[in-house]
Amino acid sequence: MKNIHFLIKIRVRPIVISKHFSQRFYMIIKEPGVLPDSRIYIYEPSAFARKALMQVPIFGNYQCVEPYQIDRSNWDYLLLLHIDSGALELAYLDQQIRLTAGCLYLIDCRIHHVYRAIGSLHFRWFHITGGCSQAFYEALVNQAANGLDTRQQPAIANTLNRFDQQLLLHPPNELQVNLLLTELLTSMLLIAEGETRIGNSSIINVHQQILEGYSDDLHLSDLAQSVNLSVCHLARQYRRHYGVPPHEQLIILRMSAAKKQLL
Repeated sequence: MKNIHFLIKIRVRPIVISKHFSQRFYMIIKEPGVLPDSRIYIYEPSAFARKALMQVPIFGNYQCVEPYQIDRSNWDYLLLLHIDSGALELAYLDQQIRLTAGCLYLIDCRIHHVYRAIGSLHFRWFHITGGCSQAFYEALVNQAANGLDTRQQPAIANTLNRFDQQLLLHPPNELQVNLLLTELLTSMLLIAEGETRIGNSSIINVHQQILEGYSDDLHLSDLAQSVNLSVCHLARQYRRHYGVPPHEQLIILRMSAAKKQLL
């Protein structure tokens, strides 16, 4: 299994040494499918941050094309992904999810996951650790709320951009990074708890399309477009309603029909 330590060939340039971070670097990546303008940023948090705060010791901004792919597990961070343009296919927790522009998605890198570029892709990613980050992740996953579409949540999109900008300061303020990350994850939880399971009628509509058309060549992107939702948002809401993601529902129906034909 490939690990990021072995995939990245780097040229490292120190940027700043401060009371906040003992060292900070950016990396220029030479990795299959990663274009030259892509960057990884790395810093070493202060002793106080390591004890008390959520931290983002590694983050990046990637421009990619195929065959970019990560296949990884046992990496001791959470990973927050945001798709700025294009599409990324993610295999995680027995799901195959297509993340498109605007999708924000949180995973635990200790759990096996694979993601790859679909065509041309621009995305930002943040490795998160420490503080209450794991508790936030578990609460979000328990509510099937670890993914959303920032195009439908402008306040979260704004918080994400402020969080990103703070990380790029020289030096960033660790307290502000923790505060903005807390605001971002809290907002995701509040949306999950307060929403009416976004458009019950839209999810029922998709379910009906699946029941009636499972034998046809149905695509999740077409189903999502039919109710004006992103694929990741549709998958999240459908699972909350019916207990399985839509692609799994299609598989169940198709297998059931195939068994009946064999009888």
